[in-house]
Amino acid sequence: MHMVDGEHGHCHGHEHDHDHEHCHDHGHEHTHDHSHEGCSCGCGGHDHKPGSEQEALLSYMLDHNKHHAAELADVAKKFREVGKEDVAVQIEKAIENFDKGNLYLSLALSLVQ
Repeated sequence: MHMVDGEHGHCHGHEHDHDHEHCHDHGHEHTHDHSHEGCSCGCGGHDHKPGSEQEALLSYMLDHNKHHAAELADVAKKFREVGKEDVAVQIEKAIENFDKGNLYLSLALSLVQ
């Protein structure tokens, strides 16, 4: 039996209680509580802390990379303003790669949520 929590999109193959804690660099934590009854998989109601930690790290890294890309866009703009078009173009190429990498990180994150 697979259960999908509509609010958070988490998919679970068995029933039990667990929390997901996510730390972000913007100064607060997110805790998502899920309540499941009558787990018959023999897990003893274990939690998913290792997976949650990895999910939180992935979420943090995605957010972190997005901030770096935005900062680099500002750097490119400043180089362009002082006539260093060639430098700005190279930085913008790097930003395109950040964006591509962030797409893959976002897809990976959606698979674990």
